[in-house]
Amino acid sequence: MNGDPRLSRLLERYPELADHLDDAFRALLLQARPVNFGAGTVLFREADPCVDFLWPIEGTLRVYKRSEDGREVTLYRVNAGELCILSLANLLHGQRCAVEARCEEPVTGLSISGSDFQSAIDASPGFCRYVLGALSSRLDEVMRLVVDVVFRRLDLRLACLLGQMFERSRGKPIEVTHEALAREVGTSREVVSRILKEFEHQRCIRLSRGCIHLISAQGLEWFK
Repeated sequence: MNGDPRLSRLLERYPELADHLDDAFRALLLQARPVNFGAGTVLFREADPCVDFLWPIEGTLRVYKRSEDGREVTLYRVNAGELCILSLANLLHGQRCAVEARCEEPVTGLSISGSDFQSAIDASPGFCRYVLGALSSRLDEVMRLVVDVVFRRLDLRLACLLGQMFERSRGKPIEVTHEALAREVGTSREVVSRILKEFEHQRCIRLSRGCIHLISAQGLEWFK
């Protein structure tokens, strides 16, 4: 199996697969087909049937929930080497999608059909352990989000989000709109703009068109 370049690449991105391989799991991987999606592609929408299982090899997916009035809140991101736990859960239970997923950048990966997924769950103890392990490892992340949404003030959540974004950019200005930040935290653009103005007034950040500059990382930490 390792002679197949696609599967060798999959094992590079998901080295934990090697710990769970049995004959049925190997047969499943040999059935995986390559897929490519452009940036902005919606992979599934709420209430869609969950029909495929995806291993992303390159790129990032944003998984989010949309309210009745059209607002969005980001639940988590799926990067190369990770799995979407909600689509996993839907496949396991034969349920329709409860969230939406969009490619933030071009995504390549390997995919198997839902029927092959169910057959592998029944036939491969290794694949079953792998899926349950993936669900368990990301459950904490989703629970933290629930706690944040229910218990933390919006300004604290926004300060935390900005801190993470500046950490990834190593303190360089981040190109992001107020609308995009509002989608991340599940509120309106007007509310985000008001909080950002307060952060600017406190000399934590400086706002410019489509861009946010870091002035004081310690100031943002104070809000958190």
